[in-house]
Amino acid sequence: MRPIMKKTALILLAALALIPAVPGQDEERIQKLFREAIQAMGGDVFLNVKDMVSEGQYFFFNAQGDSSGLIKYADYTRLPDKSRFELGNRKRELDISVFNLEKNEGWIQEGQKPTREATAQEMRDFKNSANNSIDNIFRFRYKDPQNKLFYMGPGEGHDVTVEMVKIIDPENEEVTVYFSRLSKLPVKTEFRRINKKGVRERVVDEFSQWHEAQGVKTPMRIDSYVNGRRASQQFILKITYNNNLPDSVFSKPVPPK
Repeated sequence: MRPIMKKTALILLAALALIPAVPGQDEERIQKLFREAIQAMGGDVFLNVKDMVSEGQYFFFNAQGDSSGLIKYADYTRLPDKSRFELGNRKRELDISVFNLEKNEGWIQEGQKPTREATAQEMRDFKNSANNSIDNIFRFRYKDPQNKLFYMGPGEGHDVTVEMVKIIDPENEEVTVYFSRLSKLPVKTEFRRINKKGVRERVVDEFSQWHEAQGVKTPMRIDSYVNGRRASQQFILKITYNNNLPDSVFSKPVPPK
């Protein structure tokens, strides 16, 4: 091949390498990743979960990496937008947060202090956390026609065993889901949030120690990182699904007397 023809061929090959995958192929790949993940988590049993109650342990870490020590918690969730979260080792000194996005209501009870309404920042934080939970991503968000899904390809470095999909909603909020090539389960999510100082933070949740409960495969350990710093560890010791939680669970909490 003459030099000029060889040079032209190399340019064409380089250009072809930059052409993105056919949208239809990406869409098929994305849907396959979600189908396989849902099946790995329990299929229809997973999809038919309406509420969940869990108990376990939390560890929080400060900027220096120091641990808070073990703190017990109880969580009551009705999908997609209602939550009651109790945190503390002494019953009369629990911190309780209740959110009901359907009614745009939120309350915070700190020990025996009077119950107060959640601030606008606390409401935003809960909405952000709920939207980016794997429970809502895999039951609702990925199939919402208003959201856009993008295949981000395989991971690199220590993430080489995963494939990534980014979801962007109409408000331009985005979350990236990392799928294990081996187990098909979601092993990590990454999203952004605005903290109370108005600073944008990168939040990463890692899911591990998966066990089956009532036919649903559940991550019993969740490690959370903020801007690369470990912020918390959650260990689920007990979880039950479809408890028919009454509305009263998500009403305004009353301080103990």
